[in-house]
This record gives sequence, C-alpha cells and structure tokens, in this order.
Amino acid sequence: MDIEKTETGPGGIERRVGVGIRLKMFGFLLPLVFLLIASVTWVVTEVTKATLRRDLLQRGAAISRVVALSAGHSLLSDDPLGLDRLVSETRASDPDIAFIAIRNPSDVVTAHDRVTERGKPYSPVPPLLPLGTFGDTQADEVMRDGRRLIEYTTPIAFAGRRVGIASIGLSMQGLAAAEQSIRKLIFAAAAVILVIAFFGTLVLSSIFTHPVKRLHKGVLSLASSETFQPVPVHSSDELGALTRNFNRMAETILAQKNSLQMKALQLEEAYISMVRVIAASLDARDPYTMGHSTRVARMSCLLGRRLGMGEEELSNLERAAIFHDIGKIKTPDDVLKGEERLSRAEVDEQMEGHPVDGTEILRMAPFLHRYIPVVRAHHEWYNGEGYPDGIRGDEIPLHSQIIALADAFDAMTTERPYREALSSKEAIDEILQSRGTQFSPELADAFAKMVREMPPMGETTLKSMAL
Repeated sequence: MDIEKTETGPGGIERRVGVGIRLKMFGFLLPLVFLLIASVTWVVTEVTKATLRRDLLQRGAAISRVVALSAGHSLLSDDPLGLDRLVSETRASDPDIAFIAIRNPSDVVTAHDRVTERGKPYSPVPPLLPLGTFGDTQADEVMRDGRRLIEYTTPIAFAGRRVGIASIGLSMQGLAAAEQSIRKLIFAAAAVILVIAFFGTLVLSSIFTHPVKRLHKGVLSLASSETFQPVPVHSSDELGALTRNFNRMAETILAQKNSLQMKALQLEEAYISMVRVIAASLDARDPYTMGHSTRVARMSCLLGRRLGMGEEELSNLERAAIFHDIGKIKTPDDVLKGEERLSRAEVDEQMEGHPVDGTEILRMAPFLHRYIPVVRAHHEWYNGEGYPDGIRGDEIPLHSQIIALADAFDAMTTERPYREALSSKEAIDEILQSRGTQFSPELADAFAKMVREMPPMGETTLKSMAL
C-alpha cells in the first residue's frame, strides 16, 4: 500500500489505514544505510585498487633497479654466465615477472630469460599508457605478445658511464586477481554489514514506533469509551515522559468525563421528573383520567416485554408513554373536562392538535428529542387515516403503535361522564375489530392475548423501570 488514508473512529479520532510510521522510518533509513554502505564499498574498492597498483609499480621499479645495479659489472667484464644467472634468479623470484632483458648500449640483447632472444636487436613497443618514473626507471603500460604488461626500463651505469639497459615486464594478471579477491572480500563484508543494518534499522524503527503505537492505542481506547488502561512506560527519555504525561491527561479527561456524564444524567433525570409531574398534573385536571399516562405506560411496557424488548428500550417506551399526552396542557379545561361527548368540530380543532403541541414541548430539551417521533405519531392509524401526518403501516414508529393500543384500551375501560367504562373483554373486542385499520394486526393480536392472560387490573402493578 503506497498511499496513506485515515478513517474517523469514535470520538472523531482518526484511525490510520495505510503506511505507518514504522514502515516509513524503515523505508527511509534502509535506503540511506544501503547508499552509505555502497559508497563506502566503492571508496574502499577504489583505494584498494590504487594501493595494489601502486605497490606493483613500486615493486617492479625496485626489481628493475636491482637488476640494473647487478648487471653493470658483468656487462663491463663481458660475463654472459653472470648475466644469465642474474636473469634466471630474478625471473624465478617473482611469478609476476613476464620477461627480463639486458641489452648493451647498441640495443642488442645480451641476456634474456628466453635464450632465443640473445644476440637479437631489442624490439621496443609503443606504450599504451605512461605510468610515470621512479628515480631513473621509466614505467609504461604496454601490449607485448598479446599480453598487457607493465614494462620498466632502467639504464645500467657503472663507474659513471652508461653500459646498457635493463628491461623488465610485469604481468597485470596478478594485479587483476588480487583486485578481484579483495573486491569479493569487500562485497562479502558489505553484504554482512547490510544484513546487520537491515535488522538494526528494523529494531531502531521499532524502538521509536512501539511507544507511539501504544499511545495511539491508548487514544483510541480513550475516545471509544473502552476501559482505559494506562499506557506502559518502558523508558526515561522524551517518549517515556510523553507517555507518562498522556496517562495523567487521560486520567484527568476520564474524571471530567465521568463528572459531566453524572451531571448530564442528573439534569436529564430532573427534566424528566419535571415532565412526569406535568403529565401527572395534566391527568389530575380531569378526575376521570386520573393516572391515565401511568396506566398507558404500564400496559405499553408489558406488551413491549412480551415482544422481547431490552431494558433500555423498555425504559424509552415507558417515558414516551408518560409523555404521550403532554401536549394536552394547551387544551382548554372546558374541552378537556367536558361533561358531554365532544363534537367533531371540537375534536378537529382542539384534541387533534395535542400530538403536535407535545412535540413542541419536548423540542425544548435536546435529550428529550428521541421521544418526539413517538409522541407525534401515537394517534396515527395503521391504514393511514390517523393524525397529524397521515402516515401508515411500518412508517409509524413501533413504540407509537404500542402506545396507541394501550391508550385506546385505557380510554375504553375508564368511565367518562358521557358513557360507562367497557369491560376488558369488550375493549379487546373493539380493538380486534379495528385490527388492520386503526391498529397493526400483529400488535393487536399480541395485545389481546396479553390482556386475556393478565390477572385483574387491581392485582397488577407497574414494575419499576431503570431510568
């Protein structure tokens, strides 16, 4: 992966997806080390080659001068045997010597390691590359008999006069072999150093990145509300100090977070309690509906539990049921407590507005916004003929459908000035007649089964819900 990306995690914390710091450090340091090793290897190789070449040149020049010094007396005394012994012994002393020639001032070969060359004129070859002078010895790189040689030419002097010339050829194959051998050793050493550098770079990058990774993991844990564990500190350097400071900061943040959560919970509880009091006060305005919201909440939670809801969802359902008629606080008393059945016009103008009024009341507190959709839709019908929005079927929140059943059941089983209360059986029959129109068929059947299996109403109490 050659492009680094990030994705946002809990708390807005970015999680890395792509190349990490460790790989970046490794990718930066390893080429740098490789370049350094390659540079050092090249320098060492070149220095070694130059040293070997210089040693060869100096060695050949020294041999040539020794031969010239030793051959002077033999040339003057016309001692061919002495010259032959000198040539033979010198040739055998160094395997790099390709030839030795001693010639007189007339440039005729008087001694040679090859006997066939004696008495012949010396055949000079043009130099390919002048290599310099060492005292009175001239060194040139030449091509003789198909071989590349270093040829040394030294004048032979005795008693202050020139009596001849000594020529020696050194083969460059030994130099090439020595250079190749040294090069192999240098490359082998460089390879070993490179392997060590590879693992050293890996370890070095790990030393720097492991604390950073631990800090990153700690930040993610802190942001995602997981159980925070202090990040281990394994060093006393700047990274260790940073880690210790992070642990202290995390402890402070968690303490403040817990304090804020507690205060927010207390504020929410206080607001909900206030709304409960308002709902209870609203029920108390009409003696015939005293405790209506509490009974609706009880019946709703009983049905919700049968449907498999968890405790948190049951808590939200109970609160929504308590709040479902909060909008009636804006309904006039003469309408709310009328002694006779309301006319259609009164229902349209007064009563049907309370879901919307309840929505506006709940909108004043942000942490009550979750109940707004349920309160607004608790008078919607399954077939879409309800109010205020005319939604239908699964568009109606499940909690709203449950509260609608409990609300209708409690209204029918509560005595009103204009009619007597229905029995539980009669109320259930009414609800089942409206299955598929006002109520969900499945929920209506489940509610009817629950009521039939319930003990008498006076013997059932609402279980306390965790808020």
